[in-house]
Amino acid sequence: MEKNHKITRAKNTNRTYSSKFLKRNTLKGRGDKSIYVRPEYHEKLTRIVKIIGAGEIPLYAYLDNILKHHFELHSQEILEEYNKNNKPIL
Repeated sequence: MEKNHKITRAKNTNRTYSSKFLKRNTLKGRGDKSIYVRPEYHEKLTRIVKIIGAGEIPLYAYLDNILKHHFELHSQEILEEYNKNNKPIL
């Protein structure tokens, strides 16, 4: 029941896509990790940042915002799956 409430609350916010995802965040730089995405995703992400974000947000910040939102929405499910597959040693 909690899961459905959490998803409904997230969908009912009056924030626009841009205000949710195309904003600067607290990251000071790209960090020291590389990730790989499908070329077609990279093209779409880059176009979104350039056009909707008016080139004012770096791609790494946009991806960080997407991941933050994903973890907020699915944290309970992730935790349940993790605990189910990772039994305590003692």
